Amino acid sequence: MEKTECVGCEECLYACPPAAIIMNIDKAEILQHKCDQCELCINACPVKAIKNVPEK
Repeated sequence: MEKTECVGCEECLYACPPAAIIMNIDKAEILQHKCDQCELCINACPVKAIKNVPEK
């Protein structure tokens, strides 16, 4: 995720089934240990700040 591109809209939080995304100083942060790589957050991001999800 490109934190500099994140606008803090929280759309990715709502799209993430395992709740692997948190807000950290108004920017989304993916919690690698919770991410199941479904990539729903990528499509949910209106500014395309999420390019790929972390690998386990």
